[in-house]
Amino acid sequence: MELKVFEFLEQEVPSSVDDIREALDLLATSIDSAVEQIGEKVNISFANKDFKKVSELSLNSEELDSISKRIQEFIAGLDNIIDDRNIDEDSKKIEEIYEKSILNYSDYLVDTEIEHNLYEDLTHKRPYAFKIEDTTVGIKDWKGALIETINYLAKKDPNIIRSFIDDSKMNGKKVIYFSRVKLPTMRAAREIKSANIYVETNLSANGIRNLLIKILNKYNIKLSDYKIYLKADYSELH
Repeated sequence: MELKVFEFLEQEVPSSVDDIREALDLLATSIDSAVEQIGEKVNISFANKDFKKVSELSLNSEELDSISKRIQEFIAGLDNIIDDRNIDEDSKKIEEIYEKSILNYSDYLVDTEIEHNLYEDLTHKRPYAFKIEDTTVGIKDWKGALIETINYLAKKDPNIIRSFIDDSKMNGKKVIYFSRVKLPTMRAAREIKSANIYVETNLSANGIRNLLIKILNKYNIKLSDYKIYLKADYSELH
């Protein structure tokens, strides 16, 4: 795919570039998960001495991995486009705060007992809590969902979290999500003391969703065992 059309979108509809980037990231994550599952089938087929099946699985796994890598390269190109934005973010945030202050957001509260999943679009929604393996944790924002999920998992096995630092599937070429130190490029790094690492939290709601999916996959936790509860939905305001 050519990046020129996305450079055009960046000028005309910049939010769409973010949406496309997050969708591609989710696609790459799903492909990587499929490759890992195929790997398990390869081991079973090898144990059964079904070498024809091993070859078939291996060839298709290689093709899927190649597709994932091409997607990741394209994501890196989109990251460059996004990073080149010439926006005065501070003044924009002040405008948004002012607009929010004159709206009656209580009109957009939702039922906090309704379960939501990580495949939903979380844009313009405010979280109330999440449940993982029957443990419910209250949160105020999506950053809290990311941090508290990592804290929960770090207590189970901090070594898995630490391994993300050197895992190219978890740390992008352009965006570093996990680091042993607080890097200058990390705009909103939060320390996870139980794992002795720093995590980037300057992500959109769907960006955090995608990262949570990757993290849960690494811990072999089914996505169906992770539920989200919303406090408000402001979608109709945008």
